[in-house]
Amino acid sequence: MSERRVLRSLAGLALAIAACGWSSGLDSIPPVPTIDPRQAADGRALFVQQCASCHGQNAEGAPGWATPRPEGNTLAPAHDDFGHTWHHPDRVLGEVIREGMGDPLLPESPLRMPAFGDKLSDSEIEALIAYFKTLWSEGHRLWQANETLKDRANSPAP
Repeated sequence: MSERRVLRSLAGLALAIAACGWSSGLDSIPPVPTIDPRQAADGRALFVQQCASCHGQNAEGAPGWATPRPEGNTLAPAHDDFGHTWHHPDRVLGEVIREGMGDPLLPESPLRMPAFGDKLSDSEIEALIAYFKTLWSEGHRLWQANETLKDRANSPAP
């Protein structure tokens, strides 16, 4: 078969697919969720007051945070793209801030991150999470938003 005939066949196939309404799916990608700038600024101020002493002034994490310590845990992690905060849905982030967190592999271990539920209101915790989202790339924000939507769909209604 000649090269010209192959090209004509491919062009015809492309036209047939287009005529049938085929879509690559790229037009169905949702937009990156917006962040309320005021809420994020409030979250940044709270972060500096309550969290920066452990997580760094710009949420970059404690020096060496990614290297496990001899006992197996790590220091306070980054909340930017280099950390893992964006891997978790909003509900989980709120629970960790509110209730603190021990070693996930040792359920009875002491809290490595203190609980802030008695210091911060729900709206302040939401502001902290909004601030974290300003530190993530659009791709990570979109992925995290999708995780939050899936989590809400799988969580029982209050």
